[in-house]
Formats: sequence, structure tokens, C-alpha cells
Amino acid sequence: MKANSPSIHTFTISEMSIDAGRKDPAKDFLTFRNDEFKPREDILGRPLRSNHFSIGLVIEGEVDIQINLINYHIKKNNLVVIPFNAIHQFQNHNNEFIIIAVSFSHDFLGQARFGEKHISSFGFFSLQNNPCLLLQQEDADALHDVIKMLRKMEDPAYEHPFKTEIIHHGFNIFMFEVAALFKKYRPDEQVKTTRKEEILRSFVKLLFQHFREERGVQFYADALYITPKHLTKIVKEITNKTCGEMIDEIVIMEAKIMLDDLGLSVATVAEQLQFSDQFFFSKFFKKHTGITPSKYKGAAK
Repeated sequence: MKANSPSIHTFTISEMSIDAGRKDPAKDFLTFRNDEFKPREDILGRPLRSNHFSIGLVIEGEVDIQINLINYHIKKNNLVVIPFNAIHQFQNHNNEFIIIAVSFSHDFLGQARFGEKHISSFGFFSLQNNPCLLLQQEDADALHDVIKMLRKMEDPAYEHPFKTEIIHHGFNIFMFEVAALFKKYRPDEQVKTTRKEEILRSFVKLLFQHFREERGVQFYADALYITPKHLTKIVKEITNKTCGEMIDEIVIMEAKIMLDDLGLSVATVAEQLQFSDQFFFSKFFKKHTGITPSKYKGAAK
């Protein structure tokens, strides 16, 4: 039975620009501050998938963020990279948290003559490298100035006969500045991913594809041609989580998204997540969240 259920929302640059109050939605490039946003209730606080890249600088406060099931705590002067197609969710944030960010698509990279082959050589775009970098105040201030310059150029009210060209040049300056910061703070970081990182990346990819029907470590280990023990050791070493914990996390994430849909009963959610029955689903959900699916669903109304 194919599930016609809600899933992780793909958040586009156009949607972001509308939430930021733009009358003419941007398509491929946007600069913004999170305190400018008025996000829709249907995506507020939920995991999102990006169809673009985002690079942000925290200028106030702190927050927990999860990127592809890995948790990070970011604070003032943290530079954070959210790669293309990454699933991310901001958690435990408050009104004091402010991040200023630049979001851009693959198409924009091409338009800016910043070849994707060149871009991919930067370690900060790797899904497995740590996407967070804590900057010294001087470096944070300098990067903030570059982003503010881009914001001025990209502002719909800003008029210039060569606006597109100067945005592209400003963007190139920004990208080289970010690359230089990663090289400065992590001079020994290798761009090429290790074999362990490749295994983790493949595991996460398989997990998002098969978590509904396959929740045993053996399946993923077999698919990667390694032993379950070896896979578990690698995942634990890099993420500080076990394979089972990551599998359970994505199931709970999807369950919450589905339970938020008032048109889906608990029994239907259990069926679409391929639990043997509603009882076992409820037991699993309560074990990991502390409440039953029915109570969670009632609180969402």
C-alpha cells in the first residue's frame, strides 16, 4: 500500500522570500535574517529539506540544530552551512536567536560563473564535514560586513544598471571568504571524505529511502557490504549515536509529521509506517517521546 501521507517539506527559496515579506519572490538567491520571517504554522518547528544551499552567521543568541540527524549547538559567531538537500530542524530556539544567512541554488552557482566543480572542492559543502565553525569576533564582523553588502545589492529596492553582475561578484567574494575561514580554522581538514565518512553518508541515504520497511541494522550493513558490528562502530564514532538510535529518530520524525495531519488516524499512521498494529506503534512512540500518539495528536489540534 502506497502511503499518501505528509512528508518532510522541501523548503524553497521562493517560499523563504515570501515568508520574509518579499512581494516578488526570489527564485535562486536570497539574503535574510530569521527575525524577518513570519513562517507558516504548518512548517514551524518541523524538519525541513532544502532544495538549495544556505550559509549563515549567528549574530545573537544560541540554538540547537539537527542536520541529517546529527545534533549541533550553535551560538553567537558560529558560521553554519546547510548543504543542498539536507534535512534540518531548529530546536529549542527563542526570540534572542538571530542568524543572518545567504541561500542560493545550483542554478545561481552557474549564473555566477562559480563552477559547481570548483564549489564541490570546498570541504564545507561536504555532507559529512562538521558544518559549524566558531569564529573569532574579528572574523565574524568581517563576514557580517560581506553579507550586509550582499543584502544591500540583493534588496529589491536597490537599483543599479549592473545589479545582476555586481550581485554575482559580491557572491564570489562571499564564497571565497567562507572558504578562507574554513581553511584558516581547519587547516588540516581534508576535502576528500574518508572511507568511514562515505559509509556514513551511504547509510544515511539508505535510511531515508527504506526506514518505513527496514529497521534492522543487518539490512543496511548488507546493502553496504560490511558487518553490522562494523557499521555500528563507524556510525557511533562519527555521530556519537548508534545505528538503532538513528533509525528510531527518523521513524519518530516521520510519525510526528503524519500525526500532525488531522486527517490521519493513529491506526493509519501505524499502518503506513508498517508497524504490525496500533498497539506496537503506540508503545514505540511513547518510549521515545514520553507520550502516546493519541495525546500527541490531541495536542496538535
